[in-house]
Amino acid sequence: MGLNEFNFTLNDQFLAGFDYSPVEHCEVNVDLKLIKTENIYDLSFDFKGISRVTCDTCAEDIDMPIKQKFGLVMKLSEANNFDDSEIIYIARTEIEYDLKQYLYESLLLALPQKKTCDGLSEPKPCNEEVFSRLVHVENIEDDEDIEDNENEDENGEDGSDDPRWNKLKDLLN
Repeated sequence: MGLNEFNFTLNDQFLAGFDYSPVEHCEVNVDLKLIKTENIYDLSFDFKGISRVTCDTCAEDIDMPIKQKFGLVMKLSEANNFDDSEIIYIARTEIEYDLKQYLYESLLLALPQKKTCDGLSEPKPCNEEVFSRLVHVENIEDDEDIEDNENEDENGEDGSDDPRWNKLKDLLN
């Protein structure tokens, strides 16, 4: 009963247990505060560290800082029940509960949806070759948009006789 504190690290060995993980490497310290009462375990997780992911913009591997807090409530009951999204009900006869899946999912949720080099300290690990190709492609697309707008006739047609679409039309036949 009362407060219990634990500290552990999520690392490559932890990630090895999860196939096809989008996280290649991590070094995340977890401070866990567990408050036990007669029927409830209130768990508070504090994640701090880094996780290696691929930048969505330049495709370079980056160490994304992680700083996030999560909470979990476990309630003792007559039988296990994992249907509730906010409370895990575990049987009173259980003496251990495996938190690996919860920790893994929390690690993934701690990552931003868009993973970019923005906000990382200098020098940024941006892949300049990818950036230059992206800028080149954007310029080509902008030029094509301008041409498409110029090719629209007075009836508002969008230039559907454009030869770039002929290959796609062949797929329909």
